[in-house]
Amino acid sequence: MKKLLIFLLLILLAWSPWITKSFAENLVNTKFEEKWKNYPDGCGFNCDGCGITNSFKFFFGYIVKIEYSCGMLPDRNEFHKTDSFFVSLFGSVHEI
Repeated sequence: MKKLLIFLLLILLAWSPWITKSFAENLVNTKFEEKWKNYPDGCGFNCDGCGITNSFKFFFGYIVKIEYSCGMLPDRNEFHKTDSFFVSLFGSVHEI
């Protein structure tokens, strides 16, 4: 019985239904904006195709992918960058 409870708990933690897609995307967006808020020529989503491009459920959380641009010329495609973040079941955001 004890092993079954531990197994069910692990399944619940791996599924982590309290971490929703919108919650994970908002956390990543907030963390990204906080990182660049004090840099006048920093990075942002102020370009074509920029922002959250994909997010999907993963074991123990969510993976969120973003595209952004840095520097003075945000509309030029060669300055676009992509990053992936993992939002854990505890709500912490980690760049991967």
